[in-house]
Amino acid sequence: MDNASYHSVIIDKAPTISDRKQVIKEWLISKGENPTDVRKRELEMVKLHSSRTGKDYVIVKLDREHGHRIVRLPPYHCQYNPIELIWGQVKNYVAKRNYFKMANLKPLLQEALQQVTKENRSNAVKHVQDVKIEDSEGDDDAEYLFESFMINIVSSDDDDDDDGDEEEEEEDEM
Repeated sequence: MDNASYHSVIIDKAPTISDRKQVIKEWLISKGENPTDVRKRELEMVKLHSSRTGKDYVIVKLDREHGHRIVRLPPYHCQYNPIELIWGQVKNYVAKRNYFKMANLKPLLQEALQQVTKENRSNAVKHVQDVKIEDSEGDDDAEYLFESFMINIVSSDDDDDDDGDEEEEEEDEM
């Protein structure tokens, strides 16, 4: 799952300073606190209470209830999300058959979604797994390349003398 905002809706989100006083009071009461009439104190209580509990997301709770586990994708790595390949298939299907008429769009979209088979979904997942493996192998290559370009900036006194002698010998030969 990517990190789109609609995938990250927080359960029982703590109010902020921009919320109405009544919203803050109701939230604090739901947490078993006794809110005062002083807004600053209320917000301090909100911060204290929300920092103790951490964030719990709606989608994570739903998936947990159904025996699933959410794995979040790193930002800007859509190549690891198989739904992107399926969505591309759907968009291509619609684009080839729609001649810029909005009336045709909904039926074409439904048609395109019906064209997505179990095999398409399996192939998308397999492709993403292959990309992930390929990228992880590339990390090893990048590390090797990086090591081969490292330059030792600390040299011994002996190395400096040798370099100077070689330069002098070359100048003498010229």
